[in-house]
Amino acid sequence: MMLTMVQPKIVIVGAGPSGAACALSLAKRGGAEVIVLDKSSYPRVKVCGSGLSPHALELLDRLELRARFADRCVHMPRLLARGPEGHEVQLAGREGAWVVPRVEFDNALITEAVRHGASFREETKVTALLRDADGTVRGVTTEHGDLEADLVICANGSPSRFSIDTHPTQGIRTLMGWWTGVALRRDEGVMIWDRRLAGYYLWAFPEPGNVFNIGLTIPEHAAEATHLKPLFEALLDEHFGAALAGAELRGKWMGHPATVTTRIGDIAEGRAMWIGEAARLVSPGSVEGISFAMESGVIAADVIAKHFDRDLGLTLPQRAFYRARIVARMLPKFWAGEAFARLMRSDRARELSAKMLDPQWFASKASRLVGSEPAPPA
Repeated sequence: MMLTMVQPKIVIVGAGPSGAACALSLAKRGGAEVIVLDKSSYPRVKVCGSGLSPHALELLDRLELRARFADRCVHMPRLLARGPEGHEVQLAGREGAWVVPRVEFDNALITEAVRHGASFREETKVTALLRDADGTVRGVTTEHGDLEADLVICANGSPSRFSIDTHPTQGIRTLMGWWTGVALRRDEGVMIWDRRLAGYYLWAFPEPGNVFNIGLTIPEHAAEATHLKPLFEALLDEHFGAALAGAELRGKWMGHPATVTTRIGDIAEGRAMWIGEAARLVSPGSVEGISFAMESGVIAADVIAKHFDRDLGLTLPQRAFYRARIVARMLPKFWAGEAFARLMRSDRARELSAKMLDPQWFASKASRLVGSEPAPPA
């Protein structure tokens, strides 16, 4: 008589890049029932610059998906970074970045996960983690009822209402829009550190279809954050007025919060894990989270496949191992991004660094640490 092993049921909350990458990785491995829940109906618009860094492209290679986006992206091999007093640093790489609108990118990822066997339930909002009497997670509570699971993976973005990380955070607000007919280079992104943004920046990235997405990031407690729309109007006029003179706005401006940190706290329990922005895995310098979201989803899937036991869950050493892998992969890139952002924010820092090193050289080193590689001299 053959014994049939019962597959663990894994519920993933959120179908963004982290949840979809995790679901795809698990589905490809087999051996588990994977159910992805999301409050939205896909495809859905997402507030994001939509830039896929070289690090993100490496993750697409690992997921065997890069070719799927090759003819649906804008190749952006150049980035112009400008400081508060107009000082400019030019980053250019052999690899460069791709820009794929999130409405297409996220939908393609979750579609691929479903193709490999994951289940996807749209318009299903998760309102709480379902816990038993001793506090162990046993599933989720949704607007349609409870769903039990052997393991819950929280990939519900930032800020996650289910987070168990008690470390202080820094909230970031964003506001952005989409324009056609913008008079900017189609192969170059722009990031401008303006003092009114309290250490953060204004950006403009080219998208397919003659579209540019332009937006701002600002700490939520900054003085100017209380009136974002007038601030955005002033910044657009000052920095992109000429480029937008003949452009047309598509739709309305949209905003979204993010959470950044340079430390990683608790991101796992016995029967729950946190990935992507739900685990605060967003670069504090660039507020880039797509690559870290996908990588954390892939790492979580690997840990689950090798270590998760349906009866025992994740042991303390296994949880520590998962966190250690995330720390080792994420924090060096966070620190490099923060260092570059500090250089761009501060005239004094640039003056001091210029006495010891060339800011352009430093920028190239920072870009290499976050996954890029400088182009050879022209």
